[in-house]
Amino acid sequence: MFDRRISIWRGEEIDNGLSTVAGEPAEIGKRWAKKQDVSDAERVRAAENAQELTTRWTVRSDALTRTIAGGDILKHKGLSYGVTGTKERSEREDVIEITTVARPDVRA
Repeated sequence: MFDRRISIWRGEEIDNGLSTVAGEPAEIGKRWAKKQDVSDAERVRAAENAQELTTRWTVRSDALTRTIAGGDILKHKGLSYGVTGTKERSEREDVIEITTVARPDVRA
């Protein structure tokens, strides 16, 4: 089931004296995941027109994966995926689903 190795990247918030800004992302961990690209038919039903690849990743719930949120980046096989949302996937709360998009403006 979990057959893809992903790396999780996050930018630290930096206080530049005037405001808090996002710093350069750094790798904070790796996990095994299951990958499922959203089908074109599903994208049409959701009225999504952008040139991007929406992907759902399923990972086991642990101290790191429970902190993944929008703004984080998942990397797999040379592609960067921006996290758009997360949710618990099972009643036992042992699996988390992460929704991401891969598009040109996601930092590599």
